[in-house]
Amino acid sequence: MKKRAIVLLGIAILSLGAVLWLPDIPKMKPSRLANELPEMFNDWTGKPKEAGARERKVLAQDTEFERMQYFHRDGGLPSVEASIVFSGKNLSQSIHRPEVCLRAQGWEFVSEAYHNWEGILPDGEILPVKEIICKQVHRYKDDEGRLNPTILENGKELMIWRSFCYTFIGHERIVSGHYERTAEDIKDRLFKGYDQRWAYATFSSFISGKYAEQGASIGSMIVLDEAETRGHIRSFLKELLPKILSAPGEGSDDSINKRRSSGS
Repeated sequence: MKKRAIVLLGIAILSLGAVLWLPDIPKMKPSRLANELPEMFNDWTGKPKEAGARERKVLAQDTEFERMQYFHRDGGLPSVEASIVFSGKNLSQSIHRPEVCLRAQGWEFVSEAYHNWEGILPDGEILPVKEIICKQVHRYKDDEGRLNPTILENGKELMIWRSFCYTFIGHERIVSGHYERTAEDIKDRLFKGYDQRWAYATFSSFISGKYAEQGASIGSMIVLDEAETRGHIRSFLKELLPKILSAPGEGSDDSINKRRSSGS
């Protein structure tokens, strides 16, 4: 872990210097990921969700969001939320380290791990993701609009447990780290002569087993532990990603074309 941290720090320092030194290059390539999520596919039905005001405030104006909460026809499976942030022209303000955003939302990190998932993408391509297991106190609004913790029958506060799996999808590469993404930007500017639009994609689901452990009612929902929730998200991605992910070096984005035509 120390070696990885040193390497990532070196990349970050070199990347910062390169970004300051390199000229602005207007040419931009689209992400491989489509900028619209399907409202229905297979046995899943999506419900659109708006990005939070805090998210929109800290990011560049040309950053785009796409967020959908998916429910399975089998009501026993936990829902899965797909959240995608598409970078704007100013990459430093469009996408940041996801850990910063999650902590700002009040999530307490329980564990972090990197995974290379096989059997999800076509042609044997590996899907790298970082998984973060988080928890926070469940709160509700009272009649006066104040947030209060939900108290269980045993007198303890109800904790929300959630698995977040995120990745960065560029024009050619998919990476699971912020600094790896930055290094790809520098390399592509230097050797290929273009910027690229990144899609920061997060897929998350509640860990239903943690509710059962606390004595909370989950109705007819299937009880899944952390590993099973990870498998649930993997199964979801195996169905979704082939429908919205283009081959390396391909993809289209009307937003980029509009910016080019307007000269911005």
